[in-house]
Amino acid sequence: MKRILYLTILLVFSRPLSAAEQPIKVGVYEGPGAGPSCGNLLEALRADGRASNIKILRLSPEAIRSGELKNIDVLIHPGGSGGGQGRALETKGREAVRDFVRTGGGFIGICAGGYLATDDYTWSLGLIEARVVDRNHWARGTGSVDVALSPNGQAFFGTGDERITIHYGQGPLLARREWDNPLAPEYESLGIFHTEIAEKGAPKGIMPGTSAIVRASFEKGRVFVFSPHPEMTDGLGFMVERAVRWAAHRDAPIETNSPPAPPGEIEHPRISAVVRKYFPIGSDGGVAVLVVRENEVLHRKGYGRKNGETPITPDTPMPLASVSKQFAAMCAAFLIEEGRLRLTDKVSDHLPDLNLKTKGRPLLVQDLLWHISGLPNFIESKEKASIEAFKKAHGISRLTNKTHADWLATTPVRRVPGIQFEYTNSGYVLLARLIEILVGKPFHEFQRERIFDVLGMKNTSDSVRFNGSGNMLTTLNDYGKWDRALREGALLKPETWKQVTRSGVLDNGEPVGYGFGWRVVHENGELVEMSHSGSGSAPASSRNMILRDLRTGITVAFLARENLKFTLDLRTQIAEELRDQARLLK
Repeated sequence: MKRILYLTILLVFSRPLSAAEQPIKVGVYEGPGAGPSCGNLLEALRADGRASNIKILRLSPEAIRSGELKNIDVLIHPGGSGGGQGRALETKGREAVRDFVRTGGGFIGICAGGYLATDDYTWSLGLIEARVVDRNHWARGTGSVDVALSPNGQAFFGTGDERITIHYGQGPLLARREWDNPLAPEYESLGIFHTEIAEKGAPKGIMPGTSAIVRASFEKGRVFVFSPHPEMTDGLGFMVERAVRWAAHRDAPIETNSPPAPPGEIEHPRISAVVRKYFPIGSDGGVAVLVVRENEVLHRKGYGRKNGETPITPDTPMPLASVSKQFAAMCAAFLIEEGRLRLTDKVSDHLPDLNLKTKGRPLLVQDLLWHISGLPNFIESKEKASIEAFKKAHGISRLTNKTHADWLATTPVRRVPGIQFEYTNSGYVLLARLIEILVGKPFHEFQRERIFDVLGMKNTSDSVRFNGSGNMLTTLNDYGKWDRALREGALLKPETWKQVTRSGVLDNGEPVGYGFGWRVVHENGELVEMSHSGSGSAPASSRNMILRDLRTGITVAFLARENLKFTLDLRTQIAEELRDQARLLK
């Protein structure tokens, strides 16, 4: 890493120095608990501090307790032992540090000083609302680790690199508490651990995704924490100087090679911290995440790349897979509201030329919507031979809405409709075929006219031949418009929306927990949650999850591609964690 050091020549004039010209007075803690890395810290400050005109003072616990903090701008607690430093300060000294920061002073904690900054120990300062992960294995080993920098972290340190290699010496693995501490502020994570050290009995898989470099405001003051050691890493000592300038309120424009945020991007660091825990920098594929609370967009951001090349942004079309069903079901709801379709209509009434095999009773429209049709599922491997034989016999290479219906007519139904919930994509493709016959135009045109054009979803599209079950593409920006329309009741009358969100039932009256393209949860007769997942095939291999929590007004859209680790259970866990994090945001 190339860095140019500028030698500052101080000239004495008769006029007083401006605030920007005044030297930054930095107090470095010395005393019980300060380790040998303190020497590296002083060397880094002397080398890189010349550009900022830094003046260094050494402060003992006694000096801190006696009021010497009034003579400095920034206090640094170095590596060593956080407990040793905290106990040496005693209650009076710890309160003096908090008062110093509270009234505008700056605090920097490095490694042991990071433990000291948390609110997790009796001797902690409580300057950031953070807990230390895996406290029992704090002595997990030393060595080099990779830290992934956030876009703000890259800008702050003036580097276009997404990842840095830095020395780690058993510093804290920082994470946010599960509850709010009103006395300690939330922090912004500028860097998270990407690789780990797990020695001396420390479990593997704990360190990656935890915060490594953080900053926060504490009333009028500022707090900066490095868990690893930039001052002990060749070429990274300048990071301490940058932190000093920020903590001293001497912010300056920083040249950076980082690209500007894409249009429409909104990032909340606490949401990004959750995403990066499961999708670290350098992961395969890409992820797009939207988090909305009531009508406020808290987070709208893409991560990773499409096909290993194109960055994911809020305007990147993402394959929806089965999330598409909520749009197909909305098209059916339009026709029900207009009196052109009823749930209890026989499918054969609208598709009279289709000779579907049936058992027990006729197939109804509600059977298709609620997945109780007893139809086969074209996507399952056991149907592959039948479909290939059908395509060969009819001289076609791909199914359309019509030929899919024709194929269904050649296959036996699995069971009598209405007796069992069994998710099937074929039911929704047949629904799309029924709709296009009813409206007299291709399904994708009707869907575009009634939904995409009305809501201004300009970057959303569907297949022109095969619809209903999972071929849509949309962006975070466009999905946000859809979510807003659902919140505001912009597309349907309230009584129709109740029908859409009501759980379907089997013929015996048993609810199936699925409505019009959504899994639905009711408590005491009230709708409290809607959700739907989506999984697609290669090359996109989409892995999606939508969660709408009606109790909190929070919607989470998690859209992933080209990363097969996102199982249904993991996507559900991520969506719930993002919802819970959004609930805590002020």
